[in-house]
Amino acid sequence: MASEYPTKVSIKLLIDQESSKVIVAEAGSDIVDILRSLLKFPLGNIARLLGKHQCLQRAGCLNNLCNSVENLSLTSFRTDACKSMLLNPRSIYEDEYSKKLKLYMDVSEPTGYFLCGTYLCIKTGRWFSHYKTPRCSCGELMDNPTDIGELKDYPTDMCLKVGTVAYKDESEGESMFFMTDDLRVMHGLPGDLMNILLNLGINNVCQIEEKVVDISSNEFMLVAPNVKERTEKDSKTRVKIMLRKSDRKILYGEANEDFVDLLFSFLTIPLESALELLAGKGFTVGSISNMLKDLDTIFSITKQNSYQDGILPPFYSCPIELPSICAQQPTKIFHKSYGYLKQSDPKSPILQKTNSRGYFKKKSLFVITDDLVVKSLSSVSSFSLLRETGTPLCDVEQQVISIGEVEALVLLRACICSSSALSALLNLYVKQPKQEPQ
Repeated sequence: MASEYPTKVSIKLLIDQESSKVIVAEAGSDIVDILRSLLKFPLGNIARLLGKHQCLQRAGCLNNLCNSVENLSLTSFRTDACKSMLLNPRSIYEDEYSKKLKLYMDVSEPTGYFLCGTYLCIKTGRWFSHYKTPRCSCGELMDNPTDIGELKDYPTDMCLKVGTVAYKDESEGESMFFMTDDLRVMHGLPGDLMNILLNLGINNVCQIEEKVVDISSNEFMLVAPNVKERTEKDSKTRVKIMLRKSDRKILYGEANEDFVDLLFSFLTIPLESALELLAGKGFTVGSISNMLKDLDTIFSITKQNSYQDGILPPFYSCPIELPSICAQQPTKIFHKSYGYLKQSDPKSPILQKTNSRGYFKKKSLFVITDDLVVKSLSSVSSFSLLRETGTPLCDVEQQVISIGEVEALVLLRACICSSSALSALLNLYVKQPKQEPQ
């Protein structure tokens, strides 16, 4: 699949020869389309892509969350598919960006369609799954792949719902855009460039050098930080944080499956949706928010009704949901050989039973580090944990924090742009001890 895509696209840099700094980048529609597509990717897929390139900056704590999912035993999850859903989150936009991208990003695996393999179930096929680990009502695995070509000719009223990505109309001409260092994006008009140069105090265009560089998928992977915090209460779960009294260093946290479901659900949220949610609640997430705002303005994207059906694929909801982050309803498809098929809930051990439960089994307990490495308590010795901290027990303090909407948003922001997520949460409530005057 990767061979169908070019490995690089080009961008022109305007460089101030006196300071050797890039003033602005001039890019075509291809690069802007790639940036717009990246905003549609789930956070977990972006973190996974970053993790493949050691030279790139990691995205907050997201990489640790991804690794934690991979390292957790299957026995911690409600079903095997729950782990697959978090390791390779699907997106309602995946069909759009996989077809439109001009540069191969290797972001997600192709969506599969699986049926039960027993003759009777095939004959009376009523269910399909995007994963091959759920069990049919007959007890057999739904691991029989079906050709996606068989699903092409279903009635339009039963089409799979997907989001729309506002790409350039193929009938339109090529456009050029300017991008600044703080990720502001604007049309590539001479007047806009003149304003940029004047604002930087550059009057002599002769001191500007043009340089064309090739950009690979590596160069598109970057996320930046900054947040303003505020508090309010709407408690839905809790986390107990152990910290050292002497220096306020967080040793670890303890939580049940509801809190961990919330953490791992961040991996499934599209970057664009996370940025919009945080901005709408008074949080800032650095310069990447500039890019989102400018692209929406340039392409006149209105989103009042865009997400009324949900921004997550079916069954990606959790007991604790962030505002506006909800899953679409299960879909039906029409198979030329088997007729209408309902989508099965991959998180439910029983095929025909569907609910909004999370990814982990009830009454599960977990240990969480400040940078969100998550381990099942069943795999960690409590005694070893205390000993590894190297902290006298008299110097350990416990803080129980209730998690409501604002606390969840602080965690989401910290996941994207901080390596100390639990510290960000604790700072909402715990005041630093005053320094005694010398």
